[in-house]
Amino acid sequence: MGAGKNGASHVIEPVAQLVISPKTTPALPNEDSALVEFDEGNLFALNRFAGSDAYERGARANLGLNWTRHDPNGWSMGTTIGRVLRADDLGQFGPASGLDGSHSDWLLANQITLSDGSQLTNRLLFNDGFDLTKAELRLDLDRSDYGLSTSFVRMIADPSENRPIATSELFLDGRYALTDNWTGKVSNRYDFVANRATDAGLGVEFRNECLSLDLSLSRRFTSSTSVKPTTEFGLSVDLLGFGSGAASG
Repeated sequence: MGAGKNGASHVIEPVAQLVISPKTTPALPNEDSALVEFDEGNLFALNRFAGSDAYERGARANLGLNWTRHDPNGWSMGTTIGRVLRADDLGQFGPASGLDGSHSDWLLANQITLSDGSQLTNRLLFNDGFDLTKAELRLDLDRSDYGLSTSFVRMIADPSENRPIATSELFLDGRYALTDNWTGKVSNRYDFVANRATDAGLGVEFRNECLSLDLSLSRRFTSSTSVKPTTEFGLSVDLLGFGSGAASG
């Protein structure tokens, strides 16, 4: 750890982790671990499967380098780079996960956090030839009267994840305080491969110290032989203060 002339501090953390686990596993159906995310949060995890139906097998080394800069004005930025090296390729992961093969893709993640809590995150998975497996850019803003969460994701095709073609999508989720008790909400997902929106939603929420009421309208535009366009209305009513820890009205 070091400090610059302007008072900013820099933290550099090289990490090497060796994990040894059995190569075999019980023949259980894998229902809750089909989708695997490889990111800076699980680079050094002992098991990167999200559920309990499968666990990561074989001897492997998780290698990474973290760098973080803390500015005295309250903002920070960080970078993580790393990969996984395996003694044997046991065929546990699909190509879109970035974890398949005897060595994983390179993981490169960057994050900037401002003093007001806003965050910009960029995450890349690429092979030794710099071919992208997955790219993600995410922006999160959280203010007292409005909030915005938006992300762009691009992934290669992977039949093992029920994705026969490449994906390139933009997600948007926003809220705006109309009054002290009413909040408007909007959401949208746009598919750049199909060149059209796939999901959209509108909603309003009423909330006070006693009651939370959420009214929503959503539309799925996807059309295929198995999935038809649908429109859904939602209504949710919660009485606060009954076992929730909130104040009762």
